[in-house]
Amino acid sequence: MMRENDWESLLEEVSSFCIKHDIDILNMDDEYKFLGRSRQKSQGITNLYHFRYELFNNIIDMQLTELDDRFTEISTELLLCVACLNPSDSFLLSTKKSLFILLFFFFIIVNSL
Repeated sequence: MMRENDWESLLEEVSSFCIKHDIDILNMDDEYKFLGRSRQKSQGITNLYHFRYELFNNIIDMQLTELDDRFTEISTELLLCVACLNPSDSFLLSTKKSLFILLFFFFIIVNSL
């Protein structure tokens, strides 16, 4: 989900930053130039492919792995459910399932007091 939805917004944000600070922007359709590697190995790889699929997706995977290592499955579920209460984007992440799970956690906590 994040891989699909957030790439475009990240690219727009980076482009805006570069324009604001007068930094050259790569053409994402140009061939990616590997540093320190033979030109033969870089043929056919575009900047878009390199930055989106080789970097962006790998960084998301590393972050998800770190989150999985730090939080239990229940804690992660609770965080996702609480995120659905964010009023930005008009509660876009809200689902009946998320609200039900959040209510269930609340019920367990109240009854344990």
